[in-house]
Amino acid sequence: MAEVQQEKSISQRVREIEIIARRLVSSTLAGQYHAVFKGRGMSFDSVREYQPGDDIRTIDWNVSARTGGIFVKQYVEERELTVLLVVDLSESQKFGSKERSKRELAAEIAAVLAFSAISNNDRVGLILYTDRIERYIPPKKGRGHVMRIVQELLRFQPVGKATRTDVALDYVARIARKRAVVFVLSDFLGEGYDRSLGVLAGRHDVVPIVTSDDVDKKWPIPAGLWVLEDPETDEIIRFDANSTASVQDHWRQSAVAERKREQLARKFGMEPIPAVVGLDYLKSLVAYFRRRAARQ
Repeated sequence: MAEVQQEKSISQRVREIEIIARRLVSSTLAGQYHAVFKGRGMSFDSVREYQPGDDIRTIDWNVSARTGGIFVKQYVEERELTVLLVVDLSESQKFGSKERSKRELAAEIAAVLAFSAISNNDRVGLILYTDRIERYIPPKKGRGHVMRIVQELLRFQPVGKATRTDVALDYVARIARKRAVVFVLSDFLGEGYDRSLGVLAGRHDVVPIVTSDDVDKKWPIPAGLWVLEDPETDEIIRFDANSTASVQDHWRQSAVAERKREQLARKFGMEPIPAVVGLDYLKSLVAYFRRRAARQ
């Protein structure tokens, strides 16, 4: 009975996310997405007669010679892109102090991006990872395909616990033969992915979406002696919340990690998008798209 209720709850959530994603895409994001993520280039479409003001470099001399007139080539944008959603399912992503976890937030954002992609006739694929590659769904088009992606985001139960973002980035570098737009949705709490990120960013358009919770920026633990367990490593940590030095060290480590993420992103020409549980992620997405469109 519990399993039936859980399945019903997940199915209901899948439907809710579809409605949210389609509404946001149709009302706000579709145009923003199209303006930012261009196609691979221009491809030949047809020829037409020359008109005053046309660029003479577009004249098709072969057709002009055969017909005795002057004809120019017309090109259209190769709109189709490949979009890869790389989503962190490690144990730290299950945390959430509000009505949902960082994983649920990432799932909803990934769904919005997936619907944005198919609304522009792009292909979208999914990679779920922890300290290993948990699931890969190759890029395809269509609503049915996107619904499968949303279901996997909500239903899939990973084997691993820890975070190895470098494993995921290296995997993308191996499987993505052509240039792709790669959204990486993670809290980026792990380390050791610097080289992998640089290699991938050199070949693809990488967009980090950093999930977090309000409690990450506030002190959540009351005064006292605490025994804490790291959910990814099962390590037991004894923490003295009465100690000013311990509290300051916690904040110092958090600040250093956040600063390192920002520096790394700037180094490789990326701009991380913040996604905080309990806050409106749409504002962050739209602001990012507008800034990027203005730069382009």
